[in-house]
Amino acid sequence: GGGSSEANSVSYAELWDKSDSLAAYLLDNAPVGKPVVVYGHKSALMLVSFVAAIKAGLTYSPIDVAYPADRVNDILDQIGKPLVLDLSDCGFTGDEDLTAGVLPEGVVSEIAGLGGRIDPSCWIKDDTPFYLLFTSGSTGRPKGVQMPSRCADAFLRYFSRFFPLREDGVSFNRVPYTFDVSLFDLIPGLAAGYTLYALEAEEESSMKASFEALSRSDMTVWISTPSYVEMCLADPLFNAELLPKLDTFVLCGEVFRNATALKMLERFPGAKVYNTYGPTETQAVSDILIDEQMAHEISPLPVGTMNPEMKAIIRDVDSGEILGCGELGEIYLAGATVSAGYYGRPDLTERVFGEINLDGGLSARCYRTGDKGFVDEEGRLYCLGRLDFQVKINGFRVELGDVEQALTRLPAIKEAVVLPKERDGRVVHLVAHVMLEDSSLEGDLSTAIALKKQLSSIVPEYMIPKKMVFHREFPLNNNGKIDRKALA
Repeated sequence: GGGSSEANSVSYAELWDKSDSLAAYLLDNAPVGKPVVVYGHKSALMLVSFVAAIKAGLTYSPIDVAYPADRVNDILDQIGKPLVLDLSDCGFTGDEDLTAGVLPEGVVSEIAGLGGRIDPSCWIKDDTPFYLLFTSGSTGRPKGVQMPSRCADAFLRYFSRFFPLREDGVSFNRVPYTFDVSLFDLIPGLAAGYTLYALEAEEESSMKASFEALSRSDMTVWISTPSYVEMCLADPLFNAELLPKLDTFVLCGEVFRNATALKMLERFPGAKVYNTYGPTETQAVSDILIDEQMAHEISPLPVGTMNPEMKAIIRDVDSGEILGCGELGEIYLAGATVSAGYYGRPDLTERVFGEINLDGGLSARCYRTGDKGFVDEEGRLYCLGRLDFQVKINGFRVELGDVEQALTRLPAIKEAVVLPKERDGRVVHLVAHVMLEDSSLEGDLSTAIALKKQLSSIVPEYMIPKKMVFHREFPLNNNGKIDRKALA
């Protein structure tokens, strides 16, 4: 439940009974075989609703209140008249004509308290999707990723290692439910009986309020994007004194930088820091413990060794042939947690999902990630960012991620995002958005010239951004990742 208000918390006994009662209602009243849309941000009743849907054998599909109305309507349109549980404070922004009905929070709460029961034979299983998440899709319409129930089971088998059974387990339920990283503590956290600790909206509004709530949390496991940790690390108060019980960090969703890892290990000397990787379409597939030696010696940091039920295959981007150790190509992921594809979009599904024969002749579902990476001699996977972050300037192929890596190697630069500047459909130059290590420094023309000069000693001329824009902080999107669209 929420950081400070008792009203927004629910015990495991209440979660069980309320979800049973709501499940009995959904079984009788929700459209058969259709996902149930749960509209809200973070509330105890959202969790009750998710569990109720899966107890009724129905898929849950979360929609965040932050989404604009046309995006909400697009999702409703793709699902085709779902029942909507509106758990927001501000009212449902979607078009009610696109739904099978909208139940407001008060009504959902009342149904959950009626004491109905549901038979475990109704529970979700096998190939029925456990959840349907609409990814932000940096271009075009949102795509609905369906995760079959058996994939959620496989994910639990793998990820429960971060949630050892303990009386006092508390995990940071920071990530919005519409982002797949939220499953990192929902699935194994609920299974292990942890307290899932979320911040109230007013606590999210400032770092000071967030820290006050965190200091009351008794948190043991932290789950977030690297960007969110970096934002917290900017304040010297973010350390082991603030969170004395915190012993595990699990980071996912973006490139995790060496400098960030070193800072975390310094501030939280007793904690284990894990880097993990996995697209929405597969859930997390790999993890690795980052220690000081690795953070000093290996750059970029590996994303880890694979979940034993998953396999990473690296293929040549042009020819598709399978590459050997250390060779850079496109990452394909195969095995037990690969999703069933995109809801109602067989065209898109066929493009990136397929079957593959693994050693021993077993067939496995496979997903083509669009990420570039390689596997080293020790079987550790590295992910070097998106293939579509590759641009051509004056005939040269440039990886935006490579330029970002080079910029953050300069001592004065804390964080960098590089974006292409296009004219008439062609990239004419690069723009670097930069946060300086010393926030009291003014980013001006002379700083930009000095930084470009330093950069020229480590990258070729055509990779040097023509323009530098200085920022105090970067905008983050709902998922806690750096918002490239807003920067652009």
